Amino acid sequence: MACKRSAVRSRVAPPKSPRDFQEFQNFSFKSIFSLFMLKNKLAYLCFCPVLSGCSMFAFESNVDPDNFISYFELSKVKIYSNKELSELNYEDVGTVEGISCQFTEEDPEPTEKDAKAEARREAVKKGGNGMVYSTCITLEDTPVCTRSISCYARVVIVKED
Repeated sequence: MACKRSAVRSRVAPPKSPRDFQEFQNFSFKSIFSLFMLKNKLAYLCFCPVLSGCSMFAFESNVDPDNFISYFELSKVKIYSNKELSELNYEDVGTVEGISCQFTEEDPEPTEKDAKAEARREAVKKGGNGMVYSTCITLEDTPVCTRSISCYARVVIVKED
């Protein structure tokens, strides 16, 4: 089966003489070049206001500058297992509780990760540098929360010898 070629019609009449051919080449090159330059200029003209328009916007972050230090204090509290802790020299500081609460049905669901992070914050407040999670429990329909997760942990100060 032979392939059929379709004729492409151009708006410019094909050249009939060598001089016409030269003009045809010049016309084609000039028109393509000018069209290309016009598209570039339009792109620049459209893009520049976008760039200058962004200068009106300010950067906002959810990191509170007043509590910036406390964001990194959590990393100072290392999580240990009971087995790891038995091999170390440490002092018991006490227990802490972290709560993640869903106040209404529209609020995000509580997570164990948030409850554990809250317990870690409490460990920092108690001056501990280590902790062992004991348990996490989920409660439904409490007086304050639609659903909540509470995690409990033992806070310790691991002494470096």
